[in-house]
Amino acid sequence: MSASADPIRYATVDAVLLALGKDPDPDPAAGGHSEELLDRIKKRVASATQTWINRTGRAFHPVRVGAVDEPRSWEVHDVQDARSWSPAKVIVDNPRPLPFDPTEGDTIEIRSGRNQWDDVTDEEGDAWSMDYRRRRLRVFERRLAITRRDDPNTSFVRLTYRYGPLGEEVQINADNVVTSVPPDVSEAIAAKAATQLALDDELRRSVDDDGQLTSSSSKRSALQESWEDTVADYTGFSTL
Repeated sequence: MSASADPIRYATVDAVLLALGKDPDPDPAAGGHSEELLDRIKKRVASATQTWINRTGRAFHPVRVGAVDEPRSWEVHDVQDARSWSPAKVIVDNPRPLPFDPTEGDTIEIRSGRNQWDDVTDEEGDAWSMDYRRRRLRVFERRLAITRRDDPNTSFVRLTYRYGPLGEEVQINADNVVTSVPPDVSEAIAAKAATQLALDDELRRSVDDDGQLTSSSSKRSALQESWEDTVADYTGFSTL
């Protein structure tokens, strides 16, 4: 795992430059790319990466739900969320939850009183269980202070956990780029970041026609289409 302070990204700066029709390794005598531009590219890639995760639910690195030290930010399920009772069953919000590991900060608490929550993270199989493939969480009633007849809006379980690739090796380089991301996803992220950058007037004027696209507008359209096509491949839904 990288110790870089940069946010996690699913595409490199070079990939975005190529998507914009720019040379990733320009002649130093010509001045090269400015640090300001490279920093903007990193920020756009980070934004596109988060957009990808939000749109598809497919994270290629462990992503945490909520802040470990702030229970108010955790995922919460109410009585009305239960698919069934005896035990209470809910579907966690994110696909591909990773096995709970207290050493990583994963925590699950169940309501044991009006304003009381008990940490039962170490009681998997006794107080709760998780079908990680179906993302189905079961909470056993004997530990709960509420029943199905309580106010439907009463929360009975809250948790912070990680989701992402299960049983797959995650490779992150020193620049915080996840290099184990599938190539089509990396290309889509680069295309999305390039589209956002190309909307900037100054950068748009500097994008050269590649000989196949008639204008910067058509270039942006092609980049956006590449992004949407890949999102559709992973979700089965496209906005195009």
